[in-house]
Amino acid sequence: MKKLLRAALSIAFMGGLSLGVSLAGQFEGEVDMKMTRAGSDQTMMIQYFVQGHKMRTQSEGKEGMVGGIFDWQTHEMIILMDKQKMYMVSDLHPEQFVYGKDHHFKITKTGETLDILGYTCREYDYESDNGKGKVWLASGIGSWWGTEMAAQANKLPPDQRAMVGMVVAQKLFPMKSETMDESGNLKSEMDVVKVKEKSLDPGLFEIPEGYQKFDMGAMMNQTSGGSSPSGGSDLLGGVKPKLPF
Repeated sequence: MKKLLRAALSIAFMGGLSLGVSLAGQFEGEVDMKMTRAGSDQTMMIQYFVQGHKMRTQSEGKEGMVGGIFDWQTHEMIILMDKQKMYMVSDLHPEQFVYGKDHHFKITKTGETLDILGYTCREYDYESDNGKGKVWLASGIGSWWGTEMAAQANKLPPDQRAMVGMVVAQKLFPMKSETMDESGNLKSEMDVVKVKEKSLDPGLFEIPEGYQKFDMGAMMNQTSGGSSPSGGSDLLGGVKPKLPF
């Protein structure tokens, strides 16, 4: 169960690759992403839906559909576990997020562009303590939710904050990214394969009928023999948005 929860949280955040939740009148619809890792023939498809101040992510896996619903106004995340017909509620506080030890970060606009699904995407190179990579950012879809969350974090290093500010100000969205290790070997890729602006059913952003609320605190007490620390477990440990992409 703990592994399933971790997978659901990871999909909900996707290491920071989450859809921009914009103000009313902005983009409403669906964006589908394909995630691949080097050396693997397996891919993960992730669907993102956004309407007003709410966002939903979901992906099919061995445990059925897992994903989450996020309310930008309340900062409430609802984790959905389809196979178990259960859900879990967590309050997210971006001002408390910690972004690891990647204090070194540099991003450079290359001047190159790439057409992806009809969107003109600007290419950027970046380097960090974890490696390097490329990202292609486009306008017209809405702000990237990951950077909007990061922009509120008071523990974000100044150099990364500048990049975050630029992406938020220009309302840029990542359409493609490549991450490499320090030797330049490809580690993973993300490609947006579908962008469809459309009206969505508000019920998509509500807890499905028949789902039962999951008590994480009770489970932690049972699995640890009642010795879990007061205040519960950090469910977001290891899946907090981490820059660059």
